[in-house]
Amino acid sequence: MTDRDKNSSSEADKRRREKQRGGGNGRSGPDGGRRRSRRVNAAYKRRVEEQLFGKRNDAGRSRLEQRLRTAHASPTFLRTYREFKKSFGMPEQFSMLLMLLDLDDERELLGVLDALAEAVPRASTDQRSLLRSRMRNLEMSASTDALGDAASDLLGRL
Repeated sequence: MTDRDKNSSSEADKRRREKQRGGGNGRSGPDGGRRRSRRVNAAYKRRVEEQLFGKRNDAGRSRLEQRLRTAHASPTFLRTYREFKKSFGMPEQFSMLLMLLDLDDERELLGVLDALAEAVPRASTDQRSLLRSRMRNLEMSASTDALGDAASDLLGRL
């Protein structure tokens, strides 16, 4: 009796399904599901490089953070912030986020409030106290209801 005679019909059906799927690796498609989009590949490559070599553009990020601090309370503040955000995303430092509460653009300010809400758990007691006073001021002086509501919501979470 040969090996072929020993196989049951269910095993033969299993082999047939594996052939139809592309070799039985559990992935469908002509390439076995190994093809990724360019965006996913770029994000994966960036994460691996950050783990191996640290964050890219640390020097550039530091320079742009310094430019943002220097531009505070000047006409170029909003433009410099947008440049920073486009290059590096929302700042992570709590002090930088507090400084960004002085932005003139409501949409950008709402984004800063969202980032502050996420950063509150890691803030010190002094930083929370400062944020409380800034939120009270913003709540009273808000030019729109949306901004006032967002400030009062964040104040309620503190």
